[in-house]
Amino acid sequence: MEQFLTAETLVIELLLLVALVALAVRRLNVPYTVALVVAGLIVTLQQPVQFELLPEVILALFVPPLVYEAAFHLSFDQLRRNLTSILVMAIPGVVITMLVVGGTLNLAT
Repeated sequence: MEQFLTAETLVIELLLLVALVALAVRRLNVPYTVALVVAGLIVTLQQPVQFELLPEVILALFVPPLVYEAAFHLSFDQLRRNLTSILVMAIPGVVITMLVVGGTLNLAT
């Protein structure tokens, strides 16, 4: 039970940090995601946390706000203009990543 409360407290503290970063980003002219990465590095460098966080929790709590924020600030005109180059880079990138990860896992097992 104590480990659960520690995990719950850490998640609440991280969400508070995210809210503070969002307030600071409004004053500074910095992208939100960049500010989150810098804040995470600062927190980690000050005191490394010995904590096991399940990937499901990360996917459920932290990824959706980042994706939403990026989509919210997306310029559809720029997306339409750059769609060809985005697809030319994204499709081979996904295929190469898939092959590298699959090959690595195949060799590791």
